[in-house]
Amino acid sequence: MALDRRLTLAGAVALALAWLAWPAPERGEPATAPAEDGTPTVWETWDLAPAEWPGTIDGQAWRPMSFLDDTAALGTDEAGRLLYVEAEGDAEPTATVVAAPGAVPGVVAAAASGEHLAWIESRPDEAGRVVSELWIADRGTDGSPGEARLLTGDTGDVVLAGSAYDLQFAAEELHWLATARSAERITEHRSVSTGGGEVEVVGHVGAWQAAAWPWLSSAGSDSLGGAELVRTDNGSGVSVAAGTDELALCSATWCRLIVTAADGSRIDLVRPDGTERVTVAEGFASAVSADVGLIDRFEPLEESTGETGDSQRVTLFDLAESETYLVASAAGETGADARHLWWSTGSDELRQWHVLDLTDLA
Repeated sequence: MALDRRLTLAGAVALALAWLAWPAPERGEPATAPAEDGTPTVWETWDLAPAEWPGTIDGQAWRPMSFLDDTAALGTDEAGRLLYVEAEGDAEPTATVVAAPGAVPGVVAAAASGEHLAWIESRPDEAGRVVSELWIADRGTDGSPGEARLLTGDTGDVVLAGSAYDLQFAAEELHWLATARSAERITEHRSVSTGGGEVEVVGHVGAWQAAAWPWLSSAGSDSLGGAELVRTDNGSGVSVAAGTDELALCSATWCRLIVTAADGSRIDLVRPDGTERVTVAEGFASAVSADVGLIDRFEPLEESTGETGDSQRVTLFDLAESETYLVASAAGETGADARHLWWSTGSDELRQWHVLDLTDLA
């Protein structure tokens, strides 16, 4: 296959975004959510308030990648640098530059364990092709990162889905996915010891997305009409049944089934074995996260209520109670990691990030 037709990093990112709300139906005039729609709120139900983080630090805007705990986060700035952001008590948050790739897209995935931080840096080479490197840094007793060191440049053509598991620590290794340079579509599961060494590569035919280790889930058009889950440690798998018009996207414990029509979409969640199926949204809502059923209980959703500004209505479907809760009626950008949901309000120097730790609801 010619080089310019291979799945590049940029192409993988665009495809992954399409999977989240596949396919977007045609809309008429933008809908406006009613001021009071009777939906119970997360905040009243659990007697909580979101954690607040500034959208700019020392005059520089940043975007969260993950929240490590109540006082530390990983994020990126507009230059693609990786930031370690700390917020202690009433003091103003500070940001430490962990990695500065020097070109965009920059840091495209990051992961943390108790002992290490790791990240993938991507930049164009002289021919304009995106190349990547995997880096790691030890964490000190306070959790802050030490000196960075290159773990490997043998990353392959990295595949990203916007998932919390695009890069992950497991079994004393780091794991990620790449696209093989071959005529046949093959997704490579790559892993390397946290101490370095040779990268192990195992190919899987088709398009795949990482779930919580050791699982992979089929992705893209391969998941129309059903999905497959496979374990990378022993090769065993699970077939997930779905209707011929349903796109099935799975995590290790839940699958998201999407049916789209001219008047909107229906989103159902179901266990991989076909049990506990429930409709979580209908209309023009879409999933906030590429990962399904966060902490095995919640599905964050968003729906546009306008064309500009803070025009996203954010809700949370509780799979344990089969109930929808309002998170924010007017949000800007949204995001999630394995246990947190966040959204922005305001813009420029007035931007704020609001963070909900889902484990506080469990």
